[in-house]
Amino acid sequence: AGQTSLLVQPAAELLALPDPYDSSANGRFRLHDASLYHGKYYLYFGPTPALVLFLPYKVLTGSHLPARVAVASFCAGGLACSCAFFFLLAKREKWDCPQWLAAAAALSLGTAPGVAFLVTRPSFYEVAISAGYCFMMAAFALIAYSLEQDSLKTASRIGAGLCVGLAAGCRPNFALLAILMVVLVGWRTRSDKTRALAFVGPVVLCGFLLAAYNYARFQNPLDFGIQYTLLATSSDLNGHFGHSLGNLLPSLSVLVFSPVRLPPADLATGMLPASPIALLGLLTPCILRYGRVRYHVKLGSTRFAIYCVYVSALSMLILLALLGFTLRRYTADFSVGFVLLSWCLLAAMWQAVQGLGEGKLMPFRIAVVAAALYPALLDFSICISGIPR
Repeated sequence: AGQTSLLVQPAAELLALPDPYDSSANGRFRLHDASLYHGKYYLYFGPTPALVLFLPYKVLTGSHLPARVAVASFCAGGLACSCAFFFLLAKREKWDCPQWLAAAAALSLGTAPGVAFLVTRPSFYEVAISAGYCFMMAAFALIAYSLEQDSLKTASRIGAGLCVGLAAGCRPNFALLAILMVVLVGWRTRSDKTRALAFVGPVVLCGFLLAAYNYARFQNPLDFGIQYTLLATSSDLNGHFGHSLGNLLPSLSVLVFSPVRLPPADLATGMLPASPIALLGLLTPCILRYGRVRYHVKLGSTRFAIYCVYVSALSMLILLALLGFTLRRYTADFSVGFVLLSWCLLAAMWQAVQGLGEGKLMPFRIAVVAAALYPALLDFSICISGIPR
């Protein structure tokens, strides 16, 4: 509509309150989780989903794209890019990846913790989360592709930088990942300024445009409007941003170990109870040191791509824990990365155990297939329980 604020107008009763942010007084009038600033409503998420999907759809069709279609599209894109990352590394390392292993990996990546919940409960929160997931997976796939030895791959580096910048434009927490990726890729390509600039340039450009967008809304390039959010409890913001160290260990326990819960509750299901295979990804640095696995992850480019995903997933897990964001929908921010790493490591392990007898290979196959089927069955139960009755 040509404006940065929402079309929904705040109620006159809300604006007339002595303190419109007082949750005990604004309950009947507020638009929950919207940011109220100078008499207008905003969303504290970035503009990426609107720019790359909703706006083009509106221009082409004249109608609005349903949120459920947007979330499904972004999740499908994230799955495609994570599979592309896995198979690219398998091809580069010349791993023997039989069909049963490839199918198990693809199934597990599509049912990583949190993803099914996004699809079954598609609101504006899930649009932003799924878009961030899609663009970060696209960035990792392009980063891995750009590390090919035989070509400069300038276009893929530009694309990777653009995807990182677009991810930061989905949700504020992805800005941290953008900074980390700039540091990692910039350090990796520091000997070639052109290659480094091809990646860093688009990230910086997206950051500048996002800062301008924030300034147009809140007169502050670093302000996403979170401090102006209308919440159910006035102390929520202080709980998230005022007790970071106190949040860390309890929130880590919830995000990683909390038992399985079925919808409609948005309480977190821990990553490991939802997908035990993710434990391998969580232990990536230790497993990569194991002789048999290390022997089959030979290329420095492969190790760098793996560690990019690991640093991203781990930093997002720690950031969410520090802020106390433990709802189910947030687990997709880090769980997909750990699951992706687990299957890369499993593919390398398969190369190491193939010389064993058939009697020892069969338990390995059964365990791998079971590790893929379990989260798929869990997601099926989530989808069934989420159907309105």
